[in-house]
Amino acid sequence: MVLQGDSPPAYTMFELYSPKRLILDIAEARFADNIDTAKMLPTNGFVTLKVSTLEDKTPQINRFEFKLVESHGYMVKRNGNDLSIQFFPKENAPPSNQDRQSVKTLKSDGALPTALYDIVVRSKGHKTEILLKADAPINNYREDTVTGRSGLPDSMFIDINNIDGSELVREKTIATNVDKIRIATRGTGVRIVFDSGQKGLFSYDIKTAPQGLLVVIDETPQVKNTTAEKQTASDPTLDALIGSSEAVITEKALSPGEDVTAAEAMKDSFGFSGYKSARISVDFYKIDLHNVFRLFRQISDINLVVDESVSGSLTLALNDVPWDFALDIILNLKDLKKEERHNTIVIYSAKNNFSWPERASDNLSFEADVEVIEQEALIIQQSVNQSAELMQAKELLRKAKIEEQNDDIEDAAMLYEKAFSLWPDNTKISNRLASLYLVNLGMNAKAVHFAKKSLKVDRKNYQAALYAAIASANMDQVSQAMEFFSQSISGTPPMKEALISYAAFSEEKGQPEAALKLLNKYSEVYSDTVNTMTSRARLYDSMGKTAQATEQYKKLLYSGYQLVPGLKKYIRGRLTMNPAQLTQ
Repeated sequence: MVLQGDSPPAYTMFELYSPKRLILDIAEARFADNIDTAKMLPTNGFVTLKVSTLEDKTPQINRFEFKLVESHGYMVKRNGNDLSIQFFPKENAPPSNQDRQSVKTLKSDGALPTALYDIVVRSKGHKTEILLKADAPINNYREDTVTGRSGLPDSMFIDINNIDGSELVREKTIATNVDKIRIATRGTGVRIVFDSGQKGLFSYDIKTAPQGLLVVIDETPQVKNTTAEKQTASDPTLDALIGSSEAVITEKALSPGEDVTAAEAMKDSFGFSGYKSARISVDFYKIDLHNVFRLFRQISDINLVVDESVSGSLTLALNDVPWDFALDIILNLKDLKKEERHNTIVIYSAKNNFSWPERASDNLSFEADVEVIEQEALIIQQSVNQSAELMQAKELLRKAKIEEQNDDIEDAAMLYEKAFSLWPDNTKISNRLASLYLVNLGMNAKAVHFAKKSLKVDRKNYQAALYAAIASANMDQVSQAMEFFSQSISGTPPMKEALISYAAFSEEKGQPEAALKLLNKYSEVYSDTVNTMTSRARLYDSMGKTAQATEQYKKLLYSGYQLVPGLKKYIRGRLTMNPAQLTQ
C-alpha cells in the first residue's frame, strides 16, 4: 500500500499489542476528495485498516491503524513524498535462504540488503571460529581495533554496510579470549564488536565465507574472562540488584532438558550500550518534538514535563533500542537537558536552569535520601536553639555533599560518619552511609552496620532494612538476610523494590513457593509487569507445574505489553513445548 503525497510526510510509527497493531500517524495532512478511507485497503485475510483523525492534536493527525495477524510482519519505507507500507508472511524461526530471498523481494522489490541472521561459535583446538552467518558471502566490510579505557576491555569491531542485522541478538557471551560479542545498528548496516576476554587484544583473522564472514580467534592456554572477574570483584548496587532481580526471568539458566539456544537468545536480548529499559523501534520524520515526548510518556510510563521553550521538529529512525537511549539521542541532537526524580523527567533547554521544589515529605524516598544534606530533608527541628554539635554536623554534611559530587566517595563517607557521630539520631545520615557503602564502595559489613543504626532509631525504616538485607545476602548470611528482607516488606504497602529483591533472593535459595507469594503480593499491590509475569511463569516451570506455567506465558503473550524480540521468541518456544496446554 502506497500513500502518495505532494510533499514529504511528517509521520511517526509504533506498535501496539493484543491484538497486534501498527500505528502510523501522519501530521498536517489531508485526503484528496476522491479517496474513500473505508476502501483504501483491499479485503484480505491478514491485515485490516482503520483510519481516523485526531482533531484534538496540534497539529491535527491522521491515524492509520493496521491490525495484523501474528503470522505476518510489515515494513514502512519513505520514498520522497510517498510512504510505502508492505505486509508479508513471517516465521518464528529464521527463514531459509529461499524464504529469506522471497521476503527480500516482497519487502522492496529485491533491493533489500543481504541479511545477517545468526552467530555460530565453534571451538577447534586452540582456535575459536565465529561464523557471522548470512544468506550470501560478505566481501565488503571494514575492521579496526580499539584500546580500552576506564576499565573497558580492548576490542575489535567489524562494520558491514548495506546489511540487515535485525534478527541478531544484541549480545552474545563467548567467554574465551573473546569475552562477548555486541551488535549495534549503524546507518544502513551493523557494527559487530568483539570484546577481549584477556589483558590486551586477542589475535584474529577474518575471511569471507560462502555463508557470510568467518572470524578465527587464536586462543591461549589460559583464558581470562573479564566479565566474570568484574562480577566477582564488585558487589551489586541497590539499583543493579533490583534490576537483576527483575531480569532474572531472562538471565537465569534453564532447567535441565530445556533448549540452551533459546535461553541464550533470551539472555542476549537484554543490555545495549549500558541502557536497560524496554526496547523500541521509532521512525520520526519532521515530527513535532512535543508529540515525540508524548510518545515516550506512553512507552515508559514515566511522568514527562516539557518546558514551553522547547520547540522544533525531528527526523530520526532507530531500530530495537532502549527507549531511554533514544531519548538521550534526541536530547543531544536538540541541545536539551533532562532532570529525573520521583518517577518524573523534566526536559528543558540547555540554556535554562531548573531546580526541584525544596519541600520534603515525612516519608522520603530513596532518591530524596540523596539530598540528605539539605536541612529540610533531614529532620524537622523541635527547637529553635541548635547545639554546637548540630551546627558542626550540618557543616560536615555540606562538605560531604561536595566530596560526593566530585566522586570522592571515600572522603564523603568519612565526613558523613563524623556528622553521624555528632547527630546519631538522624537516620537520614545513617541511611546515606549504608547506601554509599553498599552501592558505591562495596563494603557490605559497613552497610549492615549503618543500616542497623537506622533501624535502632526507627524499626519502620524499611529502606534501611532493605540495605541490610541486600548487604547480608552479598555476604551469604542467609538467615540474617531473610530477617531483614522480612522487615523490609512489612510496610503498608510494602516497598516494590523489597518485594522484587526478596523474590529473587528466595528463588536463588531454592524457595520457589516463597518467591511466588512475594510476586503475587507485588501484583496485588502494584499490578503485574512483564518481569513479574515472566518470573512467575518460569517459577511454575521450575516446580514442574506445566499447566500454570503455560497459562502465565499465554497471559504475558497477550497482555498487550511490548516484548523484546528474544523474550517473545522464548515464550513462543515454551508454549510450543506444551501443545496440550496451548490448545486448552
